[in-house]
Amino acid sequence: MQEKGFMKTIVLLSLLLWVGACSSQKELKIGALAHFNRGNQAFEALDYKRAIDEYNQSIALFDQQPSFYYNLGLCYYHLVLFESAESAYRRALELNPTMAEAWYNLALVLDKQDKSDEAFMAYDRYQKLSAVRNKPKLAAPEKPVVKRLGSPSKPKGNLPKRTPQTGQKLPVP
Repeated sequence: MQEKGFMKTIVLLSLLLWVGACSSQKELKIGALAHFNRGNQAFEALDYKRAIDEYNQSIALFDQQPSFYYNLGLCYYHLVLFESAESAYRRALELNPTMAEAWYNLALVLDKQDKSDEAFMAYDRYQKLSAVRNKPKLAAPEKPVVKRLGSPSKPKGNLPKRTPQTGQKLPVP
C-alpha cells in the first residue's frame, strides 16, 4: 500500500517538474524576444554595438531562432566585421536552410572576404530559393459550387458565359 502512495508522489513530482520546465522555456522565449525587439530598435537607430549586445542576449536565452542570428549578422556586416557576420549567417542557415535572405547576405560577406567560389555557391542557392518562392503558383482547380442553377433544359440565366475557343469566362458587362 505504501508503494502505491510512493509511486503517486513520484508521478506527481515528475509532472510538476515537467510543467515547471515548460513554463520556464516559455519565459525564456519571451525574454529572448524582448531582447530581440530591443536589438531591432537599436539597429534602426544605427546603434549596431548595442544591437549586437541585445541579439547576443536573445541568443543566450533561446539559441534556436534563425532570425536572431540573421540580424546579428546584419550588425556585424555594418561594422565591417565580415568573419563574425559570416559565422552568424551560417548559424542562421543551419537552423533554416531555406532562408533566402541569409544566403544572399552570406554571399555578400564571402565576396568581401575574397572567397569568390563560396560566394557564388551561396548566391546560386539564394537564386534557387528565390525562384521557388517567386514561382507563380498554378491556379487551384475550381471547387464545384453546390448551387441550383436551373434545370438543364431551361437555365435561369445565371450560368457564366464562356468563350468557345478557350472555355474561359467572359467578362460581365
